[in-house]
Amino acid sequence: MDALLATLQHEADDYVSTASNLSSWSLSILNRLNDYMAIIVPPLKLRVRSFVLQHVSSQRIEIRVIGSSLLVVVFAPGELLAGEIVYLRQCAQKRLAAPQLISADISYNLIPVGVLVYTHCVGSTLCDVHDETMYRVGARHVGRLLRALHTQPMPGWGAPTMRNTWDHTSWRDALKQWMFALTPIQELTSPAMQTANFRIWHELISDDYLRTITPVGLHGALSCQHIMVTLHSHVQLEGLVRPGMIVAGDAMFDLASVMRGAVALPLRQGIIEGYTASMPLRSDEISRIKRLTVLWRVMELLGNPDVDESTLAASTHAALDALLV
Repeated sequence: MDALLATLQHEADDYVSTASNLSSWSLSILNRLNDYMAIIVPPLKLRVRSFVLQHVSSQRIEIRVIGSSLLVVVFAPGELLAGEIVYLRQCAQKRLAAPQLISADISYNLIPVGVLVYTHCVGSTLCDVHDETMYRVGARHVGRLLRALHTQPMPGWGAPTMRNTWDHTSWRDALKQWMFALTPIQELTSPAMQTANFRIWHELISDDYLRTITPVGLHGALSCQHIMVTLHSHVQLEGLVRPGMIVAGDAMFDLASVMRGAVALPLRQGIIEGYTASMPLRSDEISRIKRLTVLWRVMELLGNPDVDESTLAASTHAALDALLV
């Protein structure tokens, strides 16, 4: 085990020396990766053959453990993993295609970071499927999974805290924290943007809209990179992984996330086809998708460094005017 951990640390050190723009959080974990893995892995009782550094982002690091079982160890801030734990448990309860949760510790008692261990989803991402028909069929499987996930009632909005409490008082409150955490919208102070911001939370996410929904289970971060499949004579959905910050809310939030122009058309079409295979969307659901698509579009623009504040405000007002006439 010591030799395997030393090899893993060497791989992490090589990654640090060549990667650019590493966050301070990622750097702090990678610098002590072997120490943390030495604490996490032995209780799993595996005959380990190797470790693979499979994913690094600003607030998430994944290590694949190859041995008598294939597992993934995830390091991330505990407040982010709290929602993922809920998502994985909801999928297990519904027997949906997702990793099986083996263990979780977001207490920071053993190491100063949250940790999940779950089963590895074999195959490749849907992004790596180049046959358009197979790609679309894989997306249909995701649509059917979402339809089942969205039947699961949830006790609150957004995601739980590390103490497993649901602190958001409303769907609007959960959406605001999501947007504030991921974008610089609070820093935009021009009169046009302040007016647009007011319209988002009082006209788009209106009281009338909020009265029509109850919280259900969500994935919250749909993309082809988070859809694991295997290819045979057909497409097998192996798992929908890496949920977002919001795992409870309006079911249409997931569908709206793929309705943006930046999302590949076969993914959009396939997910809607799968979702509506057993039941068409109601008129109120279509209206909610349109509202939330505007919110996702604003998020997309906020994340684009080439879009200035005046362009963002004008685009937001135009989208709201077109939707709310």
